[in-house]
Amino acid sequence: MSGFRSLANMDHWPVGSGTGWEALSPGLSAPKRALGRAARAKLSKVVEADIIPRLMLSHDVAEPAAVVAPDVVVVFSRHLLGGDIEAARAVVAVLRKRGVAISAIYCELFTPSARFMGELWVEDICDFTDVTLALLGMQNLVRELAPEFTEQPPQGMQTARRALLVAAPGDDHGFGVQIVREFFRRAGWEINGDPSTYDALLCCTRFEWFDVVGLSVTNDTSIDGLAAIIRAIKKRSANPDVSVMVGGRFFLENPDFVKQVGADATAPDGRRAVPRISSLLDTSALQC
Repeated sequence: MSGFRSLANMDHWPVGSGTGWEALSPGLSAPKRALGRAARAKLSKVVEADIIPRLMLSHDVAEPAAVVAPDVVVVFSRHLLGGDIEAARAVVAVLRKRGVAISAIYCELFTPSARFMGELWVEDICDFTDVTLALLGMQNLVRELAPEFTEQPPQGMQTARRALLVAAPGDDHGFGVQIVREFFRRAGWEINGDPSTYDALLCCTRFEWFDVVGLSVTNDTSIDGLAAIIRAIKKRSANPDVSVMVGGRFFLENPDFVKQVGADATAPDGRRAVPRISSLLDTSALQC
């Protein structure tokens, strides 16, 4: 497959009529379009004054800080896939200026953008290299926002607990779990996220104490295989009462499988993962 194949093929993805997409990204079908300083300044003004407000109004959003509209996700993703990190950064900057919380940017812009780009790859509209480079660009934006995010801990933050948060063995999509880690760090958790193989995962949980092990599953997977991994974690864990949380696209689409694989909890995103697992651990502690 050659590079960034025709973005014209992406036009079937809904962008909403009259959203000003053409003004925001003219000629984006050219791969890796570069912007000069003057063009970036003009782009930022267009995004701030026209595009983002119209996108939000088109979705009847009463409060801009409440939600990131799906059309904004498409705009943001297209910039990343076009190699234009400055334009993507401009979208984030405008959302922040308009009061959108970093938590919403993580969960309502970055995470759905990753899923959207994954769908484009599955549909053979973009190739693996383009999606990989786009995700790397988005990971850089996560890191840029992380210091400010962690400086604003949520109310009622508890003493440090330890969590191992990784993509499940065999799953090659780690962006979602990166977002979840930021929410746990913000809540005061000590985070480990290194193991990438089955053996490394079991070795880590055997010799280190974790309150929770979180597994992100994006690809379709074997229920029996995942259940065996979770049984092995619980059997060999240094913490005999370790909790296992699962999440990711697979469990969003198949919530009934959570109990079947032997997991203790799930959550649709990082915002809800922290209170969900904290509540579970607090309840377990009271029962001891």
